[in-house]
Amino acid sequence: MKYIQILFIMLSVNFISADSEKLDPIIFMLDLSVVDSKTEEARKFTYEITKKVIANEPDTVIYQYFFGSDNKVFLYEVYKTNTAAIKHVEDFRGSNWETRFGGLFSIENFAVLGNSSQELKDSLDGYTTDFRTLEGGFHRPAENLGKEIFNL
Repeated sequence: MKYIQILFIMLSVNFISADSEKLDPIIFMLDLSVVDSKTEEARKFTYEITKKVIANEPDTVIYQYFFGSDNKVFLYEVYKTNTAAIKHVEDFRGSNWETRFGGLFSIENFAVLGNSSQELKDSLDGYTTDFRTLEGGFHRPAENLGKEIFNL
């Protein structure tokens, strides 16, 4: 699972276009466990909530659940901006989706990657305090794709 996480980080963190515009994505990485062996119900839920996210969150770039053995799940989310991530959190908090999610999954680890605003950090209060910023590295595909990334 760690290799998948590293691959996603490498492919997502540092989007830069050719003319120095900078996309500043926010990435949520959650290690989850399925509660009470409700694996089939959890799988069905992931398809339902994915349809909701696609329909209501145009600035969510990636939203994927990966199921593994021993009721382990990895949730990977990429947002174009802090604002897009905050919208996702606001749509989720206090909703039926949050109630259902909490009945199916327990959060083992929740890391937020990117230049998180204070507003985003505040919106995630109670979920995570693990915020990480990029300090080095590069992203060759993003450098070559340029403006196409902004059109996602």
